[in-house]
Parts: sequence; structure tokens; C-alpha cells
Amino acid sequence: MTAAGSNGGFIQSDAGDGTTATDQYVNGARLPLILTSVVIAMFIVALDQTIVSTILTVVSDEFGSFSKVGWLTSAFILPVACLAPLYGKVSIAFGRKYTLCVGIVIFEIGSLVCALANSIDMLIGGRVIQGIGGGAVQAMVVVIISESVPINKRALSMSLIGITFSVASVSGPFIGGAFASHVTWRWCFYINLPLGAIALVLMLTFFHPPRPLGHIRAKLSKIDYLGTILISAGLVLVLLAITFGGNEYAWDSAAIICLFTIGGVVLVVFAVYNFLLSKNPLILKEFVTTPQILGSGFMAFFNFAFFLSLVNYLAIYFQVIFNASAWQSGIDLLPLVISVSVASAFNGIFIRYLYFIKVPMMISGILSPIGVGILLLLDRDTSTSAHIGLLIPVGVSVGLQFQSTLLSAQLKAPGHIPGSMILVTVFVNFMRTLGGVIGVTMSQLMLLTRGSEYISQAIVDNPDVPALASVPAKTLLSSPSIIWALPSDARDLVLDAFMKALHDVFYLDLAFACLCLIAAAMSTNKMIPKADEIEHTAKKEKLPSDEEDFFVFLGNPHLNILVFKITPFNA
Repeated sequence: MTAAGSNGGFIQSDAGDGTTATDQYVNGARLPLILTSVVIAMFIVALDQTIVSTILTVVSDEFGSFSKVGWLTSAFILPVACLAPLYGKVSIAFGRKYTLCVGIVIFEIGSLVCALANSIDMLIGGRVIQGIGGGAVQAMVVVIISESVPINKRALSMSLIGITFSVASVSGPFIGGAFASHVTWRWCFYINLPLGAIALVLMLTFFHPPRPLGHIRAKLSKIDYLGTILISAGLVLVLLAITFGGNEYAWDSAAIICLFTIGGVVLVVFAVYNFLLSKNPLILKEFVTTPQILGSGFMAFFNFAFFLSLVNYLAIYFQVIFNASAWQSGIDLLPLVISVSVASAFNGIFIRYLYFIKVPMMISGILSPIGVGILLLLDRDTSTSAHIGLLIPVGVSVGLQFQSTLLSAQLKAPGHIPGSMILVTVFVNFMRTLGGVIGVTMSQLMLLTRGSEYISQAIVDNPDVPALASVPAKTLLSSPSIIWALPSDARDLVLDAFMKALHDVFYLDLAFACLCLIAAAMSTNKMIPKADEIEHTAKKEKLPSDEEDFFVFLGNPHLNILVFKITPFNA
């Protein structure tokens, strides 16, 4: 059953906590202050996804632990992805406001640990703590935006989050490089403390949603602990296999085979348990049986897979091929930042006033393979003007999809299930984050594997260039300064090999982009309901408070809904 009611109208589920959707709306001067809070919170978390990419060599030199420095990225992104489904359930039980606030506090603690780290292990531990809090922030920011305004006005607010998320992700590498070059890499984490504090104060001061109803024991019983353990363990094992395969260990080694096998089995067990046995599933079966929701999730997955990969490796392209500083590489990425921002803002206005979702999703789907494909024209002698032109199409494709995927999924959320709007929003966010993890991990693997092969072949083909074999291939691929310290003949061969490997990364991203187009075709044909097409028919039903009987709450299946009348599209 989808969100279509018996009269063909749109049914939006209630909040799942004893309150209705209209109870959650925010009006007046408080709304921009709340938007400011969530924008700041999203900015610092999105920034930390990529800010360490240009400080890895600096950190490894300080702590003398080059073999562990790759964990600085994985340690953050893994908990963000693995715990995302959990936060939807937690927020229904204890409220979106406090789930977000706790997430900010945990993220701030992790940032402080990272800033004060005196060893690589302490730094990695701080990144894990950041990831645990950052996952809650990413999920709750989008949910709070979705709940605070009616669905017909939601696109504009979501465009702010889309712009913030994209700009922060792209800005991370050169902000990190600027800190490392001019102050200290520790400021990559210190900067989160005042910004996070501002977001927290604004949220606590101006956001006053209704208190979730129900007994504390009932709330705790609604959280699927076993499902959380299973999906987290399965994803971590599989992602570790992808991270280490072909890098630290051979693909046919016992360690990699065991990680893939055990991780795969655990994920299958999770799927069986979640969809067939769990009374409070983390992922509703309606999400994977409704093509429009599944398509939105996959579009978010594949779009962010190629986007985060490009953010990382376009910055590396400028640093390695043109010997640009981290700051200069960030300037070179400005066409991507601007195109993402303009497209996202335009998309918010387009959806707000014309109510179409399918159109921007299809344009994004078509532009994705075109935009990524033309990046294969990048080479060692590409001009600055060509750089600008080549980065714009892919930026537009990314900017058009952020709020579109969320709204498309929300329109098809099953209206008869309490809290489904929250859960479907978290589901799309989970898919987006997981796509980013997969994209970055596979791209790194592709660059190191293929780059090493190309350099090894260059050594064989050029025995008269002894300097080429003086440095291990993987060291060359991870350090632009070492490449540019080589004699010119050896440097040219390494740069040619690097460019070939980078093109292979772009081919991988092109595959992700093509899958985006397929996913976009699955998106809903429904239009956003106009203001005069929304009919509120729900009455708030009283649920037991903390002082009332626990078992009464468990036995009460009746929760509120909102009925929306929209134009009669069927998909």
C-alpha cells in the first residue's frame, strides 16, 4: 500500500509518536533560526567527510603511521552509514530535537578528541566518535526540515540543505589543506567546536516540537537492537573487505574471503530478520517493494557514489597533474561548487511553484552520465577554461537530485504506517551515505590498483629511467610532492600512469552515473500537492504518558493520519 488514499488522495502518516504532522509545523521567526541551526549542523558534518583528504600525509608524518592513515576517512564514514537506520527509530521514540542535539554533542566530543590526539590510534578513535554523532546529525537534519514545513513548501527548505551538503563536501579538501599549510591540521577539528555550539544553542532555544507520547519502556521496545547489530556488523565486514582487498591483502587471501563471506551471510540474515521476523523493522518492507521509493533510494546511492568520488579525485587531479596546492585545487573546484548550488536552488524554486518532481529527476539522470563522461576529456594539458566547462554539467546533475529524491520517496511513503515519512527520509539518507562510502572506497581501490599496474609497466618499458623504480608505486600515488621531486623523465612517466588510472576511476563513476538514469526512471510521477489540495482530516489521538500503563500503549494500534488530495497521477 502506498500513500494513496481510498479517494485517490495522498495520505501522510503521522509522526509515529502520538503527534500529528501539523503539530510539527514551525511558523514565524523561529523557522529561519531553526533552518540556520540545521544548516550549520549539516555543514560541519558534511565538511568532515572530506576535510581529512588533504591532511593525510601531514598526519602520517607527525605520527609516523602511514599504514593507518587511511582509516581517518573510513573510521568516520562507516558509523555514519551503518547507524543511519537506527536513528529513525530512536527519533520517533525520543523526538527529533533531542536525537539531533545528542548527535551534535557526540560529534563535538569526537572533534575535541581528534583535535587533542597525541597518537594515530587516538585520532582514529575520535573519528569513530565523530561518525556516530555525525550519522544522527545527517539523518535528523533532513527529517526536521521535512517535518517543519508542509510538503508543498518543503523543496525550498531542502534546497538549502542540498546546497550546504554539496558545498561542504567539495570545500573539505581545500579547507583542510589551508589549515594544514597555514596553521595546523588540528584546526580541521577545532573549527567544529564553535560552529557546533552555535547550532546546538539555536536548536535548544528556538525549536520546541511537541513532546513524543508514550511510556519510556514502550519507546525502548520500539527500537530494533538485533537488527541494528546485524546491519552494522554486515556492512562493516563487507566494507572492510572492499577497503583492504587488492591493497593490504590479495583478493584471494583468506582474510578478504572471510570478510566477504561472513559479511554477506550476516546481511542476508539481517534481510530475513528485518523483513520477515522483526516487529519493528529498521527498513520497512514497503520501501523495497515500492518501485518509486526504491528508485529514489538507488538514485541517491549512485549519485552520491560518483559525486563523492569525483570530489576526492578531481582535487587529487589538480594537485598531482598540475602540482596545485590544496587551496588552489579548491579554487579549481569552484565551478563544481557553484553549479551544484545554483542547480539546487533552481530546483527548489521549480518544485515549489510547478510541483513536478519527475522532470528534475530525469534531467539529473540524463545529465549524470553525460557530465561524468565528458570528464574523460581531462588530461595533463587541459586548459583552465576547459576545466570550468567540463565541471559544470556534473555539478548541475548533482544539484537537481538532492531534494528530488527525498520528496519522491516521501510522496510514496505508506500512509497507513505511523512514522513512515520519518523512516523513508532516513532510508534515502542511509542509501545516499552508503553510496558515498562505496564510491570513495572503490575509487581509491581502482586508483591504487590500476595506478600501480601502469607504473610497473612503465618501469618494464623504460629500463633507461632508473629513478622510476626508486620509489614504491603506492607511495608515488599517495604523494604529489614525491612525484614532483622526481627527475623530469621519470615524473612524466608517472604522471601519464596516474592520468590513465584516474580515467579508470572516471569510468567507474560513469557506471554509477548510468545506473542513476535507470533509477531516475523509477521515480514517482506524482506532483507535490498544492496548498488548496491539502485536506487535514486527522484528530490527534491520546497515547499513554510515562505514568500510564505500558501494556495499554503496546496494545493500541490506532494512530493518526493526514489526508492530502492531489492531482490524479497513479504512480
